[in-house]
Amino acid sequence: MELEGVMDLGCDIQYMRLAEMSFGASGPYVKKKGYLLDGLRDIHRFLEEEKLATVLLDDLSGWVKRFAKDYPKDDMMITEKDSVELAKFSDKLRKQIGSELNNIHILRVEMQAGLNPNELRKVADKSASVYISSETWKKLTDIEKSDFSDAARCLLLGTATPSVMVALRGAEASIRNFYRCKTKSDPGSKTWRQLTRELKGKATGLGIEDTFVGYLDYIGDAKRNFAQHPNKIYSLREAVFIFMQVVGLVEDIYAQI
Repeated sequence: MELEGVMDLGCDIQYMRLAEMSFGASGPYVKKKGYLLDGLRDIHRFLEEEKLATVLLDDLSGWVKRFAKDYPKDDMMITEKDSVELAKFSDKLRKQIGSELNNIHILRVEMQAGLNPNELRKVADKSASVYISSETWKKLTDIEKSDFSDAARCLLLGTATPSVMVALRGAEASIRNFYRCKTKSDPGSKTWRQLTRELKGKATGLGIEDTFVGYLDYIGDAKRNFAQHPNKIYSLREAVFIFMQVVGLVEDIYAQI
């Protein structure tokens, strides 16, 4: 939830609450662009997207439908009766939102070892960013998207070791997909090392550079195998470095398939 969005929501609700006070010759318009009806629609859209005050969404939809029907002309201003009722509903809405927000547990998100938290959050929300391009993201399997999303979320919270584990699991899923696309066969239960060994043996026929397979081998031996050690704990700096290596590897993989 973006703070700017919350601020806009608060302004829209406050405007609805003030409809009663500003009633009169210069009272607020209903259907005119940027006035009450547009405000109600914006509130409904935001609450629906953020899953807030869902118990009041039907009532809010009722207000939107009623205003659209009862005020057909753009220059019509809200009636005194509607302005009073709208102010009461806005108070009810504000209290419901406040109650729900107070019960949300918040964890502080900070910049982690130079990574841009806004771009990292995009990956956490399962979307493309400067770290995984849009073109590559579209090609990822659901497993890869889930793993890279979890890895990014762990980094945002400063939990280094889980981030490494799940990022490398996502990398293995990418290699398995690379193997599947290049050999036209299912990797089955083959390990990372077995996959790269087979790819290395068939590299020329598959049109794969030996150096690229060697790169896949390096990540597997130097990173993944080491991460499987039961006593290994990663620092945040190491986790960031491995995350960047993994997303770079993924970009290289999907540039070839």
